[in-house]
Amino acid sequence: MPAFCCVVNCGSRGERDPVKFFRIPAIRSFVNKIQLNELSATRRRKWLNAIKRADLTEQKQKYALVCSKHFVTGVESERKPAKLEDVLHPDWVPSVNMGYNVHKSVAKESRYKRWENWTQVGKKQSDLQSERLLNVSDMECSELMDSTVHASKLCQTDLTVEQISQMFLKLAANDKFNDKFVKLTISYKSLEDNDTKTKYYTGLDNYKVFQVVVEAMEPFITVHGNTALPAKEQVLLCLLKLRLNLDYKDIAYRFGISPFSASTYFKNVIRIMRLRLKHLVFWPSREVLMKTMPTCFKESFQDKASVIIDCFEIVMETPANLLAKAQSWSSYKHHQTVKYLIGITPQGSVSFISEGWGGRVSDKFLTEHSEFLDNLLPGDVIIADRGFLIKQFVELFHAQVKIPAFTKGKSQLHPVDLERTRAIAHVRIHVERVIGVLRQKFRILSDKIPMSLINTGEEAILDEILFVSCALFNICPPIVPL
Repeated sequence: MPAFCCVVNCGSRGERDPVKFFRIPAIRSFVNKIQLNELSATRRRKWLNAIKRADLTEQKQKYALVCSKHFVTGVESERKPAKLEDVLHPDWVPSVNMGYNVHKSVAKESRYKRWENWTQVGKKQSDLQSERLLNVSDMECSELMDSTVHASKLCQTDLTVEQISQMFLKLAANDKFNDKFVKLTISYKSLEDNDTKTKYYTGLDNYKVFQVVVEAMEPFITVHGNTALPAKEQVLLCLLKLRLNLDYKDIAYRFGISPFSASTYFKNVIRIMRLRLKHLVFWPSREVLMKTMPTCFKESFQDKASVIIDCFEIVMETPANLLAKAQSWSSYKHHQTVKYLIGITPQGSVSFISEGWGGRVSDKFLTEHSEFLDNLLPGDVIIADRGFLIKQFVELFHAQVKIPAFTKGKSQLHPVDLERTRAIAHVRIHVERVIGVLRQKFRILSDKIPMSLINTGEEAILDEILFVSCALFNICPPIVPL
């Protein structure tokens, strides 16, 4: 397809006219160069304002070209338009024959000629000053040669060695300053061999675990030539968002990128982590459960306890849609929430996570419509709270559900029921501890979730966030002792 100019009333075409074509500058994303990033956005905006095409949509802007007729340097110039940093250059933005104003381009050309003259005058003055300095230097050298002052070779050598020593000291000081600067900033290198800092920023137990996670993700993260962040830094950005739930603008300042890029990196990496870490959230076999069964479970349920279940609710922003607002209202949290069914093993690792539902659904409905029941084996014992009235579903798989006893109008429980309820409550507390640790370790699960993480055409990002958080929790030390 031949190239053609997008400027109004310009008919330049690549196959017939001796002109060069230039694309509309893109918004750049440099690492730790926020000013250049903002400058590139300003330049792109000024190019579009100069072109003044209302029909030039964002999709068309990717392929739009401007010919060299619209620059002060003209068609004969072999140079590209001005560099990004050269804001004063007249060709920083196209201004000649733009189809709506002729006088502006004349003024630009006149200013460009004045700028060239000023540059040449400045160069001549600089050359003249340099020549004078050379003359003065030659005079001083001749005077020194004629003087009777003699310096021995030993003194000259000592002076040179002293200068070299000073240079080495300055280099060492610079290296020390650079190392200190790296430690003060947040980056993959700044966490190296620092378990305390790693645990604070990522939630992982130590730097070695963090390194293993990064190495598992790195080959699957696509890094283009113009990508601002390396794969390692993208993984760190994602973990930082999970751990501290910083605002995207805060993350952008820390990594030297735009808030939009920070959001994009987070969503891309969280999806990759969901796929790469899916094997960390699994339902263990009965043999594994029996070998790792803690003593407190053996005393109350022998070796039959397979899972403890509870509901995990995450507070969300109030949706504008009235139906969505009603479906997400939680009578337990007294707010709009997203509700999940979570199951943990007796040792305290997460073995099951359902998809998210509106906070209005009951525990019974959520258990029935998730894939939880498909994991049950004959003889399994499920430990749950009073709201899980799922006995009829569980018995279809020849399993049992243990929930605290109801008084059913009685003034007090029977001693046998009381003892059984006490045993259930004693072990059920572990699932509440797991939920509490998850919220504490990954602050994004305890803060209010924006609608942008829920209203997506694909699988909800929030589902992936919770799954990845549980997977990372499972590679930390267990909370229930054997």
